[in-house]
Amino acid sequence: MQAWNHFLLVQEHELGTDTVNRWLRTLKVVRFDACNLYLEAKDSFQANWFEEHLRKKIRNNFVNNNNTPIHIHLSVASKEKTPSRRRNKSEPAPAYTMRFDELDPSCNLDTFLVTEKNLIVHKLFSKTSGKDGEPEIAIFNPIYIHGPMGSGKTHLLMAAAQELNKHNLKSLYIRAETFTDHVINAIRAGEMHLFRNTYRNADVLLIDGVHLFSRKGATQEELFHTFNTLHLAGKQIILSSLCPPSELQAIEARLISRFEWGIVLPLEVADKPQRQRIMQQRLDMMNCQLHQKVQDFLLETFVSTTSSLCRAVEALILRSHMHGKNSVPTHLITVIWAKETLKDLIEEELKAEITTGKIVQSTAEYYGIRSEDILGKAQSRDCTLPRQIAMFLCRDLLKMPYMRIGDLFERDHSTVMSSVKQVGKSLEDDSNEIVPAVQVIRKKIRQS
Repeated sequence: MQAWNHFLLVQEHELGTDTVNRWLRTLKVVRFDACNLYLEAKDSFQANWFEEHLRKKIRNNFVNNNNTPIHIHLSVASKEKTPSRRRNKSEPAPAYTMRFDELDPSCNLDTFLVTEKNLIVHKLFSKTSGKDGEPEIAIFNPIYIHGPMGSGKTHLLMAAAQELNKHNLKSLYIRAETFTDHVINAIRAGEMHLFRNTYRNADVLLIDGVHLFSRKGATQEELFHTFNTLHLAGKQIILSSLCPPSELQAIEARLISRFEWGIVLPLEVADKPQRQRIMQQRLDMMNCQLHQKVQDFLLETFVSTTSSLCRAVEALILRSHMHGKNSVPTHLITVIWAKETLKDLIEEELKAEITTGKIVQSTAEYYGIRSEDILGKAQSRDCTLPRQIAMFLCRDLLKMPYMRIGDLFERDHSTVMSSVKQVGKSLEDDSNEIVPAVQVIRKKIRQS
């Protein structure tokens, strides 16, 4: 394709020939037309580099002879992947389609860090996925794993799905948000039969993040019947959540009881030595080296989840190749260079460390009261104003939905909306009482 070749030549001047040859010319051209170019990356690492550094340039500078933008569609090579048939322009667009979440090839059982605390979970998933032989379906059904962000839930579910696919089993990995989208769109399109046929004919259903079904009535109804159909047919169901079934909020009791039918297993966030090993695994996969001081900086900075740590490592390596002839060899990267290069991710990490507990505790400390006073029923001004500020900060710093804030403070969402609006107006009016309080509390939250 002439436009693509010309674009690559331009990038050679900006990025350097070595960078273009390594990251761009190795992309496989699958097919193209006047306004579309379909490329295939050899792995997710190459795809991430493309999305991070080339997508914005393409949107502005990649056009055909008529100066019409050419859209690039990027996919990752996969043995399980089958090319989709091109639709003739005369054919009507399908009324309802379901797009499923892609599996990350790097999330497999070999790359999962096994410790004494998660050894049982890993062994169970190895048997269920067929890692050590033929899959042993329905050893426990369902399998329900729970733990905080960064404990490895998504990694395990993706690993199991990929192993099952190798055994010609129809495994369906889906994030809870995607499942909800499928339900809503099927209802709107009148295509519930297609939705049900797809989900209820799976050999294994893996749903990531069932706590997100809270307050979603239609989604819970469909999940209930899908669960029953698969379970009666002896098909494996694997679920993950931030909390055990007994602590799920606004989830129907009949679903919670089914989640407890099989086995419920906890996962814990890796400690520093374990995170060090995870980082080293990722560096080995990329065949890169980092100075120990840089590794220590990454470990001390990206502490919210192991995913954020791995993302930072990958971004640092990727961005070190973004300077053409001036690219920095990974073993020569310094802490100062890493800080400057990853400043956007560092800012995200600071935000990720903020929790509702920190917000409530910092607000209570500022006003000299207890956290229980803010979360309680007291209606005195000594408690109502701090409560309103805490609600505002939950909305402002964490972007929490009003209903979730209402659940935390045991208040109706309309009360939360009113409190947030009131504090926001006081800040705009430069209230002598509210402005300094919010400023100091924000600082306490970030320092805690």
